[in-house]
Amino acid sequence: MVVKNRRQSLISLGLLVVLLGLLIIPAIVQADNNPPAGYYYTVRQGDTWSIVSHRTGVSVAELKRLNPKAIHPKGWLWAGERLLIPGQIPGQSPKAPGYWYQVRPGDTWKTVAKTTGVPVKELWAANPGLLNRQLWLYLGQRVWIPAAPPSTLATTATATAAMTTAAMATAAMATATPTASAGAAATASATASATAAATASTAAKPAATAVAPTPTVAVAAKAATPVPAATVAPAKPGAAAGCPETFAGYPDTITARLNLPGKTLDALQAWLAACGALAAGDSGVTPAALQAAKSADVVVAIVDPAATLPDARGALLVYHAGTQGGYTLVRTIAGKGLVTLLRADDINADGKSDLVWTDTTCGAQACFSTLLVESWDGKAYQVWIAGDPTIANAEYAFQDVLSEGRGDEILIHGGVIGSPDAGPQRAWIDTYASLNGAPYSLVSQAYDKSACLYHAIQDADALLSTWATGGFDPAIAAYQAASSSNPALTACWTVKNEVPLLQDFARFRLVVSYVAGGQSGKAPATAAQIGQPALKGAADAFLKSYKASGSVIQACRDTSEYAAANPTAWQFMADWGLANPTFAPEDLCPLK
Repeated sequence: MVVKNRRQSLISLGLLVVLLGLLIIPAIVQADNNPPAGYYYTVRQGDTWSIVSHRTGVSVAELKRLNPKAIHPKGWLWAGERLLIPGQIPGQSPKAPGYWYQVRPGDTWKTVAKTTGVPVKELWAANPGLLNRQLWLYLGQRVWIPAAPPSTLATTATATAAMTTAAMATAAMATATPTASAGAAATASATASATAAATASTAAKPAATAVAPTPTVAVAAKAATPVPAATVAPAKPGAAAGCPETFAGYPDTITARLNLPGKTLDALQAWLAACGALAAGDSGVTPAALQAAKSADVVVAIVDPAATLPDARGALLVYHAGTQGGYTLVRTIAGKGLVTLLRADDINADGKSDLVWTDTTCGAQACFSTLLVESWDGKAYQVWIAGDPTIANAEYAFQDVLSEGRGDEILIHGGVIGSPDAGPQRAWIDTYASLNGAPYSLVSQAYDKSACLYHAIQDADALLSTWATGGFDPAIAAYQAASSSNPALTACWTVKNEVPLLQDFARFRLVVSYVAGGQSGKAPATAAQIGQPALKGAADAFLKSYKASGSVIQACRDTSEYAAANPTAWQFMADWGLANPTFAPEDLCPLK
């Protein structure tokens, strides 16, 4: 009897599971058949969750929620994966014509409206990701203009492209420095930006650019190139005689034109412009002595005339001159976005010619440029930079600033994205050097000065993270400065009671640093100054654990447990925008 009842129970349970399964399966199928409205982004080499977030304007958390199958060990993304991005393709309505406008010094929404003929409210509607409380525009931002390109644009673009190596240079772009803004200029404390433009002959080098000053290096660059405006000369393929039908046909067609008797580089430049194969303002055809000091080699930067903005893509083509005349295509570099040649000479003074270019792709709030360097060794072009330095809204300069580096160093200034959800930002300068003639590598990073207390905390955190080599004294000094009543350090985000909270956070980190640095006698008085109750409790938990264990590591572990149970001790540090790191309970006391 017991066996029979048990058997009946098992049968009933099995039927219940089957019924539940039948109820669940339709729901799953229905969910799969109704994905969120959006588009797919194909992961590129070097992409991370953060980079995709910056390009699309969607938070990392939301991206992972919508793409759970793309979550892999170590947080990697796989090239070629497709990620679902909610919403329409950034900045562009699929039904409306339009083009990109790049913000220039002095631009406001009103001046862009006047220049383009599109009312301010329509510009706002087409560019929601660019709106912020101050209605600032930032130098280098790209504004989608929901209108057909004006007829003058084609003329201007063609004329610009027809110039022999026109070089445009942008000067002194400061960190998060808004151009003069309607209704907000009086409150802006940013440094004004100025632009210098120069036009050179075909043989000339790029125009000079000054990089924004930083706390450590004042740069007056010998040569620099700004991020190119992602604007394609609006000529149609086939507009000039002999234009290839596809972008893939340009390398061989250019080879044939270079080898025609009597054809000049100026004629090639004009033909490419007429085909619409030059990005507006780009150098196009550049003569360069690559094989030897007097070789008449040629580098050509082109853009696909048929590409639809903002998905423009380009290529860099390298032609070597033969000893008996004629040209041979020796290197074809396909870009993921727009390709811009920065230098084509011996930049590190090792007797070998180098190619330096950028590959720029643009998303909803920023253009991301990757710097690439190759060196000719007499037989082939070798990669001559470590990694793929990628930075938002970048400007590049070349100058000899380090005695230990050979030739020119490459200075990259940028990092600020134009999204109101990005949080407090400041640009920085990455300096790449060719040490003893070796491939370029990152040797220093210097952030621009900032009045944000949050940035002062970040600087102190960075010093604490290097305690193994620098000791705790630098971090202690930085946390002391951040926790003091310094009117020069202000609030810059939307956190309630931002300044007092950050000062208390600095005091907590100061308690940890005092104990770890052998100055534990100063810790109790500092802990007593913490006003936020949960953070004061974290400091007390740390000191209690350290007193019992004598171990800073154990004290931090116990403090992490306290923080997990008392989220108000750390949650105010968790959301400072897309451009800033997240924060978790275990981050409160970082010495583990």
